[in-house]
Amino acid sequence: MDYRRAREWVSGLGRLGMRLGLEVMRELLARLGDPQRGLRCVHVAGTNGKGSTVAIMGSVLEHAGFRVGYYTSPMVERPSERVRVGSEELGGRDFARLATRVRDAAEAMVAAGSPTPTEFEAVTAIGLLHFAERAVDVALLEVGLGGRLDATNAVDAPEVAVVCRIARDHEAVLGSTLAEIAAEKAGIVKPGSVVVSAPQEPEAAEVIRAAAAAAGDELVEVRARDVVPGPIDDAGQGFSLPGLPGLRLSLIGRHQLANAATAVAALRALSSRGLPVSEDDVRAGLASARWPGRLEVLSRDPLVLVDGAHNPDGAAALAEALRAWWPGRRFAMVMGALADKDYGAMVDAVAPLAGRVLCVDVPNPRTLPAHELARAWRDRGADAEACASVDEALDGLDAELARGASGCAFGSLYYIGKVRRRYLAAGGPR
Repeated sequence: MDYRRAREWVSGLGRLGMRLGLEVMRELLARLGDPQRGLRCVHVAGTNGKGSTVAIMGSVLEHAGFRVGYYTSPMVERPSERVRVGSEELGGRDFARLATRVRDAAEAMVAAGSPTPTEFEAVTAIGLLHFAERAVDVALLEVGLGGRLDATNAVDAPEVAVVCRIARDHEAVLGSTLAEIAAEKAGIVKPGSVVVSAPQEPEAAEVIRAAAAAAGDELVEVRARDVVPGPIDDAGQGFSLPGLPGLRLSLIGRHQLANAATAVAALRALSSRGLPVSEDDVRAGLASARWPGRLEVLSRDPLVLVDGAHNPDGAAALAEALRAWWPGRRFAMVMGALADKDYGAMVDAVAPLAGRVLCVDVPNPRTLPAHELARAWRDRGADAEACASVDEALDGLDAELARGASGCAFGSLYYIGKVRRRYLAAGGPR
């Protein structure tokens, strides 16, 4: 296949939707020669903070001179950004070549009576093949959904299994209690790893402890009290950890400090397993870490922010950051969300900070219609309207910016990429 046909084949698998389970993924990898067998991995699960933790770890590891593979989801702007080695995204020619291998294996599976792999399974296989070919020193794998039955969990025991903050999300699939959700997330724990847990609610922490004990793994629990916040500005924030005073993190939001502390704990575990990083690497990596679309400043004058806060926990973190970094401001907001999220709780979290609100459909079959989202805002007394497109909403946001407002676009990552392209390509608001 050429690149166009490869993209069409992979995206066409989206019609199969989501499938939790490892049998198909394991058969697919076996037919591809089990590329995951030779990889040293860090596997990262959790409700919020997975991508940020991966970005921070990768930044430090690259400063230490390691070749780092990144597998993240969902995409913000391009499918190729989900699979990269260092800063180099998977190129079109390599994507087409690897996708052809995966397609041929998938067709052989179907001919033998097995189900067709899903889009996520196919892209995961492409990523693992790419990392094996590039002989990465370490692959950082972000779980797509849950953990226990996620396609990424077909890898062998990772060097480090990281469990970021667990909150209620995807309850119809993962369970209605924190303990049930934590059990799914902790499904990435396997014998032979070091387990690192971010600060958790007691109910979730107990599940993670039990999973680590059952696997016979060392457990490192990051404690919230060990993270000491420091000065903030619109380019990042200071903080200290035990034995590491005066650190600086380039990411905005106090919630990112827990992600940074979790990343540092995971890096220390990696160092004990033959992938050493120095204190200088840690400091430099924290200060230069980047994670697009997460409380990202797209313009400073006027102020325009974008954040992929797509569930209540994320929306609460966004609201806390807006109050801390830009106290006293109200924001013209753009929001799009998926229908299976608790969008009412998301609105509740940020409503006290909102001026005019422009609601959009998300380019995903699970989108919450913009008119329903606007009604939820109006029910809470907001000046909200549904827009026919993201471009129309951003035109409306520009009008608010011209009148002196600050702007914040948040919600589903499926539309955030378009916001970034508009403002970053133009050098700011139009």
